[in-house]
Amino acid sequence: MIIRCLVFLAFLSSSAVSLAQGPNQPRADEIKVFHECLQKGGLVFTNRVQCIGKVFEHCAMKLQDQTSMGMRECYSRETALWEKMISNSEKELRRNENKATKTELVESTRNWKAFRNNACNIPFAMNPKGTLAPVLGMECFNRITALWALQLSEFATPLGD
Repeated sequence: MIIRCLVFLAFLSSSAVSLAQGPNQPRADEIKVFHECLQKGGLVFTNRVQCIGKVFEHCAMKLQDQTSMGMRECYSRETALWEKMISNSEKELRRNENKATKTELVESTRNWKAFRNNACNIPFAMNPKGTLAPVLGMECFNRITALWALQLSEFATPLGD
């Protein structure tokens, strides 16, 4: 009986930690996978593109059941990392560049968000009641966000600096 209580308490405490982090917040091991991949890619864009989906793969391998909800959470965690990269690059670009660059940054950010949001709604339009549409939509959202993050990062850290 005591062992059952201890196991139950351990389960509750590990669940509380997961809930405190939130289902869509990247875990420490996922952040490590993300940064290691980008570091391995160096400054070569095509190498860094290979990092798209790595956090998802790492997360999905740990899922107890391969539900669409779990897969969406894994994509959401990776997307959060790419969005942080975008934010950091945008701050760097706004800090270091002239007014014309800042204006272009605002306009391009608005345009890529509109493109991403419209393009990634296609799976929902194709299959509005299907359970696969949200997964495909999140995959699209992650991929397009990642490509923009990589491009902005390249602008924020040009070769030769």
